[in-house]
Amino acid sequence: MTASVLDCISLTYQPLWGRARSLAGIALFVRLLPHPPIPGPIDAQELLDALGDLLPADGPPLLLVPQSESLLLDLLARVAPPVTRGPEGPRFASRAAAAAPTLVVPDFLLEHNALVATGVRLAQQRGLRLVWQGSADAPPAEDIRGSFHRYWLGLPPPWAAAALKDATRKATVGEQIGPGRLPPGHIYGGIESRVLMEYCLDRCKAMALAGWPGEDVVYSLRNQPMQPSHAVVLAALKAVESDRSAETVERVLSEDPLLVYRFLIYANSPALGLRNAIESVRHGMMMLGIETLRGWLGKQLPHASREPALRPLQAQLVLRSRLMDRLLDAGIEEALRREVSLCGLFSGLDLLLDEPLATLLGRIRLSRRVQDAAIARTGPYGPSLEVTLALESADAEALQQVVARHEMEPGRVNRALLDVLSEVDVDGATI
Repeated sequence: MTASVLDCISLTYQPLWGRARSLAGIALFVRLLPHPPIPGPIDAQELLDALGDLLPADGPPLLLVPQSESLLLDLLARVAPPVTRGPEGPRFASRAAAAAPTLVVPDFLLEHNALVATGVRLAQQRGLRLVWQGSADAPPAEDIRGSFHRYWLGLPPPWAAAALKDATRKATVGEQIGPGRLPPGHIYGGIESRVLMEYCLDRCKAMALAGWPGEDVVYSLRNQPMQPSHAVVLAALKAVESDRSAETVERVLSEDPLLVYRFLIYANSPALGLRNAIESVRHGMMMLGIETLRGWLGKQLPHASREPALRPLQAQLVLRSRLMDRLLDAGIEEALRREVSLCGLFSGLDLLLDEPLATLLGRIRLSRRVQDAAIARTGPYGPSLEVTLALESADAEALQQVVARHEMEPGRVNRALLDVLSEVDVDGATI
């Protein structure tokens, strides 16, 4: 196969979570390989064309975050702006322009850099909507601030402490606490507190959060049993009652790692008296039958969780599961694909259920291959899980090291990532 731009870069991603606690967009970080198969600078237009071909125009809003000055300058000149704006949002001159990402300008590439500053001004004059990424206490220079449509802000410790104080302040008698003091309509990153997350999204009307304070969300719910998502249980029950295909029911049920975990515990329980171990959702569905599955889902529904702050945690594990699946060789048999998907889906159960992963997986009858990968990152599936975890980061350099260590092709990893991102659903927000 002839080398392309996707063979010359490393892509990593970070989900952007909106006010509905669902996916509002994807940030895609781009770093050049130190020794690409095609020498010289990459063609930004070729990169945009590849993204336009692999990501649908109606897919998740995409923020492209270049990690080098040369690529940023080329993208500033090449990204197509919307040609008109109306009440229904931006309109574009072509399908390629409609799929064009929003370009992020990292502060470390802009600071004291006249070339980048000029490129930003020219791009803004062409109608490009740009996002500046940097610390809230060090905004861009006044003469260029107007070139940015939105900010992606990290909160330094004093800002975070002040925001937490404001978030937890009680109103005096007769006082209504108004909007938060952080600027509204922007993206905030590095938020590690549930209180601060709610303050940013609900009080300050942030556009989205980059990343999610998963550990603190789980800690805040420590005094109640962790339950599967009500929305997923209901959707799975409706799929069963509508006589949907086994593939559809399996996919819907697998949208929640807790629901899958509960189902495998149930399917392997001594009360059912099944002779063979149930190691996947599909196997369990086949052995139990549709009526038993319907009854079991019905019993889960009254106790299912409606906690919106858990949605990003569940969605991230589903993304991880699908990425592991895509990273496998195309010829692998279906039963092994399901094993690999379970590795990704269960890799964060210890966070959700606050127990060691070895203890949790010991309660279900999984293959040693799944346990070795999920617990110790070893065995035949360990490399895929390591690469998948490295993809969930702004650190594309760290991904390059993991990919090289496991002798994977960067282009194949990039295509697997874009393939998965092309299928994700969003809540309709515009970044």
